[in-house]
Amino acid sequence: MVLALESATELAGVALADGEGVLAQAALTRGRRHAEAMVPTVAFVCERAGVALGAVEAVAVDVGPGLFTGLRVGVATARALATALALPVVAVGSTEVVAAAVAASGLVPEGTEVVAVVDARRGEVFAQRFTVDDGAARPRAEAARHTPEDLATALADAPGVVAGDGARRHAAVLGAVPGVTVAGPAFDHPSPAVLAVLGVARADRGATAAPGAVLPRYLRDADVRINWERRAPRPRLERAP
Repeated sequence: MVLALESATELAGVALADGEGVLAQAALTRGRRHAEAMVPTVAFVCERAGVALGAVEAVAVDVGPGLFTGLRVGVATARALATALALPVVAVGSTEVVAAAVAASGLVPEGTEVVAVVDARRGEVFAQRFTVDDGAARPRAEAARHTPEDLATALADAPGVVAGDGARRHAAVLGAVPGVTVAGPAFDHPSPAVLAVLGVARADRGATAAPGAVLPRYLRDADVRINWERRAPRPRLERAP
């Protein structure tokens, strides 16, 4: 039994799953109210599923890349719950969750290249390339930060399906690459249910960590730090006597 916490993008969601599938899920997609929504949503999902927190055997959490505040809230909540309940944590990447949803949808054939693209704001995206293999998304590279233009150049050599809120936000650039298809809004955000299913599979094979070892993958400084560095006065160089 795995409790999954999703907060890497504007969607804040929770799901419960076991070896037979998803028991319940809930999500909030407006307002970026991750901190206010996460704990009440955990309680709601457990109630709807008729599952007590004491029955949960692992906590899965999306560690990013994604929105700085969302990741911080999700990982902190997962660590707190796992510590309180003495449970292991399964860390899953946001791009992995998006690509897994595309692969499991049955809408793309085997061997299709899928690039999960998460909006990083400030004219950038986080992207990771996968290949659909036996209904699963197999990673071909690590997630990295790009400008949409740089990603479009990379896609020209190996076109396929691009999915995620970053793909749709920059559809004019990415969709202009010959052979590239931009997935629809159903794949805009990492799904709590897909995260839970991935969490079950990884927990079953022992791919877990202690709560204190799980950290967010930001791939970029927080916006507040970027703004501060841009506004901070540059040091003056004194002329040598």
